[in-house]
Amino acid sequence: MLDLIINSIGVICVVLLVWSLTRGYLRKININNQADAISIEDYLQKITQITGVSRYDIFRISAEEWRVSADRIDRDFKRYLSSMTIPYYVKDFVRKGQKHIDDLYRGKGSEFADKRLLLFYSFLVLLFWGGALFLSLYVFPYILPEDIRRLPGIGQP
Repeated sequence: MLDLIINSIGVICVVLLVWSLTRGYLRKININNQADAISIEDYLQKITQITGVSRYDIFRISAEEWRVSADRIDRDFKRYLSSMTIPYYVKDFVRKGQKHIDDLYRGKGSEFADKRLLLFYSFLVLLFWGGALFLSLYVFPYILPEDIRRLPGIGQP
């Protein structure tokens, strides 16, 4: 009876694991889908992080193609700050450069993030292996009962 309960718990855990992995994979596919609506505000944030220029400079640069006057840029920027309304020329600028913005943003952040993850997992593995070695050589031999310590191959180093 106990074996049946343990096996049932194991099967349930495996089913839940497969279900969560499949669900995560499908979410990843949906997130990366090009049909998703772009968020102009997010792209403005990405541009400021990549280039280091202010949002006002982005408004000025995007207005050059449309030949928008400086007064109009100032009014649109003030409206953007007060009500987050993005003018047509900034939306057009972001749409045209969306692919390049994504490539630059991924290139800048992914390499650094990958190095940090690799370093973290390396230290984690060293910690686990070092901890296991320390426990097996210096802790377990002293806490084992006397009759087990007398077995050949087990005991103090």
